Amino acid sequence: MIKKVLISLLVAGFITACGPSDQERAQQQQREQQMQMQLVETTPQFNEQMAAVLERYFDLKDALVASDAEQAKSFAESFRDEAAGAEPLGLNEETTAIWVSFSEVMVNSSDELIALDDVDDQRYHFEYISEAMIDMVELFRPVGYEIYHQSCPMVRGGSADWLSREEQIANPYHGDRMMRCGEVIRRI
Repeated sequence: MIKKVLISLLVAGFITACGPSDQERAQQQQREQQMQMQLVETTPQFNEQMAAVLERYFDLKDALVASDAEQAKSFAESFRDEAAGAEPLGLNEETTAIWVSFSEVMVNSSDELIALDDVDDQRYHFEYISEAMIDMVELFRPVGYEIYHQSCPMVRGGSADWLSREEQIANPYHGDRMMRCGEVIRRI
């Protein structure tokens, strides 16, 4: 009986550890409000380019979920090339500057990821890519379908976020070690 109680407590503790704290939720809500206030206007051509960047991001995320370092390298190259090739034609100066700052993070972090052979090391750089992608999607809203902003609180002593097409958690930071650890923060 004591053994069952201890196991139940351990399972409950693990489940609790996989959810964000109240402070993290408050920070996410604050960030969401700030981003909504800053929503910018884009062009259909730019949105098409951002949709392609987003598709390459999802490919990279899925390779990391599968813990496939070689495939992650390949998809990171496609992602980098798509982000680097996006032209912010027709956007105002401020919006162009915002896109350039996002693309620099995407390109540089992709280059860092591509140079690595270990999937856990690659995941470190994916955090920076994801942060830029989350901000980009929240700000530009380039696609007409629902995207899930997801988070895992158990990444390198803190939490890390990512985007997904699917509502069900498939954790790119842990792969099959902790595939379902995390939760949907919001729908974008």
